[in-house]
Order: sequence, then structure tokens, then C-alpha cells
Amino acid sequence: MVTTDIRLKRIEKEYQSVRGVQDDILDKMDSYEAAMLGLTEMVAENRRMLEAIIKHLDVPYEPMGFIKE
Repeated sequence: MVTTDIRLKRIEKEYQSVRGVQDDILDKMDSYEAAMLGLTEMVAENRRMLEAIIKHLDVPYEPMGFIKE
């Protein structure tokens, strides 16, 4: 039947459209994940630098905060 071919083409185009949107969403998620991992590493590096400065300056410090003298 002619209508069967038309329906199959329509279904195929809808499928391709949905798949394209899903791919776009997954690509964005990958980008966000990479950005979060980069930010997490930057925070960890900043913490290491701060701890090195505290140690170098011999600042009285406990892991939960500075010690009052």
C-alpha cells in the first residue's frame, strides 16, 4: 500500500528527530560533566595551595577551622 510507505517514512523521520535531540542532550551532559570535573580539580588544587601556605607560615590551624589563641 502507498500509505504504508508514507507511514514508514514518517516514523523513520520522527525516530531520527528524537534520536538527534537525545544526542544533543547527551552531548550537553558530557560537556557539563567535563566542566564539573575541571572545577572540582581546581578547587582541590586551591585547597592544596592554601594548606601549603598555612604550613609554610606556620598558621595554627585545625581541619575544621583556625584555632583561637
